[in-house]
Amino acid sequence: MSFVVGVAPVAVAAAFLLAGPETAVAGSAPTLTVPGGPASTKVELDNKALTVVRIRLAPHEKTPMHDLTARLVVWLSDADLRDTFADGHSDELRRSAGAIDWVPAERHAGENLTDRPIEFLAIIPKPE
Repeated sequence: MSFVVGVAPVAVAAAFLLAGPETAVAGSAPTLTVPGGPASTKVELDNKALTVVRIRLAPHEKTPMHDLTARLVVWLSDADLRDTFADGHSDELRRSAGAIDWVPAERHAGENLTDRPIEFLAIIPKPE
């Protein structure tokens, strides 16, 4: 699957999160428990327009098949991931810290292929 960032098509980014995070209390940063998602997630911002979630994948962490909504992903660290989709095909994805991707709604599973943690922000727009 490909999508457009700027004008260049790129492989779909892995954003390991469920369809919609819990509502955060203003001034707090709750940790989310995401069925099928990564073990380490934290709401950084939640307002009427969007939710920003910090996601950390431990070295070689795998996430089972799960659904997610469309979102912008900002990579905070270098990443080497395997993204496996509901139809069984998989893509390997390499990103550098600072890269930004748009990820469409999809069902997928993911795996951190490195010996180091991967961290990124998922910026999830809310319906108007």
